Formats: sequence, C-alpha cells, structure tokens
Amino acid sequence: MFQKNAPAPVTTPMKRRARRRSAAARATRPLDIGGLDTVIGYAIRRAQVAIFDDTNAILADLAITPVQFAVMRLVQRNPGINQISLATALGAEGPRMVLIIDELEGRGLVTRLASTIDRRARAIFLTRGGRALHTQLSKRVQQQNRRLAKRLRGDDPKLLLKMLNNLAASN
Repeated sequence: MFQKNAPAPVTTPMKRRARRRSAAARATRPLDIGGLDTVIGYAIRRAQVAIFDDTNAILADLAITPVQFAVMRLVQRNPGINQISLATALGAEGPRMVLIIDELEGRGLVTRLASTIDRRARAIFLTRGGRALHTQLSKRVQQQNRRLAKRLRGDDPKLLLKMLNNLAASN
C-alpha cells in the first residue's frame, strides 16, 4: 500500500509505452461476457437496444422518436384517449407523457380537446397532418418488422412475439 503523501511510483516512458501496448492488446481480444449470452434478460435488452437504434434510424428524417410513434399509434386507434390512459398503456409517467403530447401538439400532429365525459380531462386526437404522418410511419415500421423477422433466420416471429408478450404480462 502507498503511504499518505508518499511520492507516486516513478515510471519510465518505456514502461508507459509497454503498458499502453498491453492495454491495446487486451482491447483487441474478444471479450469474455461470462455467460451473459445465456441470460434471457440480457439477450432481450441487447435486442431492444438494436431495435431502438434501428427504429431511430428509420424515423430520424421525420424527427419522430419511437415513443412519439407509439403515442400516435395509440391515439390513431383510440381517438379521444386521455393522457393517463396513454401513460398507462406505455408504462410512462404522467409528466413525461405531458411533454411528449406537448411536443406532438406543438408540431401540429395531435390536438387536445375538452373531454365530453370528464371536463377535467383532455381528449387527444390526431390532426389531419398527424394522420398523414402516422400512415407514412406505419409503412416504415411494417417494412422494419419484415426486415427484422428475416433476421430471426427462419424462426417463427409470431411465436417470438407471443413469448415476449407473455413475459411482459403481469402474473
């Protein structure tokens, strides 16, 4: 152990270069992931990251995030839905949902109207521009689904979706 206020060990430039070469050699070796590839949660998380990266790439030119697309899809399928129902369906916190809807509304893609059922609530609808963009986004996501299903290399994508949905379901 080093003593408090003791001088740092002296290293020569040759020793420092040798340490850098050794670190570079370790960095080029395949990483031992310790069996993480057999952990279901790890595999799902890696797949999620890959899919989100891919989704961000296919939506980037339209400046839409995956969660904004999900909100638009739910609003398209459930006209008049409220923010609480959206947040619940997406597993998001209420304040986060407000920000997402504010952004979509600011871009003219959704509108909030007073609910005819509960005057305190706002009913959310896609605008004409929102419907047109949703159609365009849906086509891209369908193409992505087909492309990703091919990466399963012959496995049954419907069965995979069923199994993932079973994992996501509450006990």
